[in-house]
Amino acid sequence: MVKNLPDQAGTRSAICNDVPSFSDMMLHRYGRLTKVAQCYLACLAVLLAFGPPVMAADNRLHNCGDDELDASKRIVVCTSLLEDKAVSVNDQALAHFNRANALDGSGEYDRAIADLDQAIALDPNHILAFRRRAEIWMKKGDKARAIADYDQAIRLDPKDASIYRDRADVWASKMFYKRAIAEYDQAISLDPKNAVGYNNRGLLWSYIDDADRALADLSQAITLNPHYAEAVTNRGRVWSYKGEYDLALADYDYAIAINPGYVQAYDSRGLVWASRHKYDDAISDYNLAIAIDAGYAGAYRNRAAAWSDKGKYDTAIADYDQAIFLNPEDAAAYLGRCYVWLYMAKNNRAINDCTQALHYAPNYPSAYEALGIASMYKTDYVEAFANFNEAVRRNPKFAGFYQSRGIAGFYFGPAAKAQADLEKSAQMQPQDAYSAIWVDLARRRNGQSSILRVAKLDMTKWPAPLVRMLLGDQAPEVTLKAADDPDATIRNEQVCEANFYTAEFQRLQHRDDETLPLYRLVLSDCPKHFIEYLAAINALRSMGKAP
Repeated sequence: MVKNLPDQAGTRSAICNDVPSFSDMMLHRYGRLTKVAQCYLACLAVLLAFGPPVMAADNRLHNCGDDELDASKRIVVCTSLLEDKAVSVNDQALAHFNRANALDGSGEYDRAIADLDQAIALDPNHILAFRRRAEIWMKKGDKARAIADYDQAIRLDPKDASIYRDRADVWASKMFYKRAIAEYDQAISLDPKNAVGYNNRGLLWSYIDDADRALADLSQAITLNPHYAEAVTNRGRVWSYKGEYDLALADYDYAIAINPGYVQAYDSRGLVWASRHKYDDAISDYNLAIAIDAGYAGAYRNRAAAWSDKGKYDTAIADYDQAIFLNPEDAAAYLGRCYVWLYMAKNNRAINDCTQALHYAPNYPSAYEALGIASMYKTDYVEAFANFNEAVRRNPKFAGFYQSRGIAGFYFGPAAKAQADLEKSAQMQPQDAYSAIWVDLARRRNGQSSILRVAKLDMTKWPAPLVRMLLGDQAPEVTLKAADDPDATIRNEQVCEANFYTAEFQRLQHRDDETLPLYRLVLSDCPKHFIEYLAAINALRSMGKAP
């Protein structure tokens, strides 16, 4: 039973892997193209308004706004215009705006903002200046000021759908997804033929675990633009969340056929391979993504998770370090590295990284869950439950948080509360066999009857042998034999689960002496990212046999 990290695929992780990194959201920004086009037209209009002699003298107006010129040359030309006392107020505003664009391109954000302040002072109705300043505030991390500038742009032009899309992106970057969806509702009502709006709203639906609405919007985006590789990839992610991995792979393959250089399709396909425990295949896709774009932080982050799943923790840390170097505010990378530090028994480093994840994403419930797990490792159970409670409070619709709190409570909390949490998790994912198994264990420990025989589970594949054993329909030895698999990775994982759940089965029958060696086998052989690994530690601690 894999405890998927936030940057891994899987039916028990949030859609799109619960990754809040705004740079990975694929929310298209057409604002820059719009601004360049409108600025160029504005320059032409000014030039045409002059007589021929003035036009010759003031080619500077054109060069100041010419994106094809080197930024340093544009800055010089624009400065020359601004120092010319004969230049009109309107042209001064335009020169400040265009110099701000050049400064922005050079990374001189404070000087760019100062120019945009001047442009707005000279022309308070300069919509493009408000929008460009909002973009630069975003680059500086000042999201409140970015929203304020978009608010003003919308007051000046409430019918421009693209401004609502831009403001939605800011709300999304703050993880206020429902508010961002409302912005996209408005954008789509103003521009219903724009595929980008449907793609972005579909992605936001996925962020709040509404897979059906996400699929509807993403499919509409693809209908409007069949060559929209980003929308096809995003739909693949939702299929992956729903466990429809073949459909997900088909979408990723199609996206790559549309655009062979689209790194996120390779990255997302890698996540499907990882969810199928094909870690080498996953790493191959991440390698392709990095070969195409060595600056794409998401591929390093996800490759790190695959290395972690293979137990290659030092390599995983190196990839997480690179992901953070490329995107220092990527909360998911800090969270992934937090887990690896836990697996390396470096709990304080883990807590520091989880805390850093919350610094960049204060509404990130998975970071609270990770802090809860870190506290479990440190035997600080009060702090652990406080963090699990916070994860549930911030996202009460995600089954995994109830499951984490329920499993912790199974060993160290009130039995009735643990059972309630595990039942809630199972209700939210009724076809998940592991959720049903944990509910069954909690019920039987509390003196209640088994529910496994009436559960609607797929009994044709693993973990069906575990269910049969818990029902008493087959012996533990038969279950262990059924765990065998030609794939060494899958075999190791299934043997791990067979040993753990056999131990729990024996413990229900008060055969504690038989459970101890099984729990210790789990600790020696199980992948550390499996729920069963930490559960075995907790089981031994609860028995006074701390490892």
